[in-house]
Amino acid sequence: MGVIALFRYEVRPGRMADFMAKLQKAASPEFDSPVMPSNVRLLRSFVPGPDTDGIVLMIEYPDAAAYGARTAWEQANPAWRDLFESRPDSPERLVGVELLSDS
Repeated sequence: MGVIALFRYEVRPGRMADFMAKLQKAASPEFDSPVMPSNVRLLRSFVPGPDTDGIVLMIEYPDAAAYGARTAWEQANPAWRDLFESRPDSPERLVGVELLSDS
């Protein structure tokens, strides 16, 4: 049963390039783990218009065990935690996380 993790972010005005740079760093080989997602998509809300800064990061795993293994790896990795630690000057704010599974 596949698992999709949806991370919803608000990106501060004028900080989209900074957020994208952060995501590119997260996708670098430095952060490869024994279990990796099977698919990653970045979706941007365009309603009510092109200046909307709502982002959804959709990360797909083949099953709950893979999601759990990757999450455990992230929590145990100080560099990963530092990259996504919430700070007053962060370009993004995590609004919510939702986990979905195939039925």
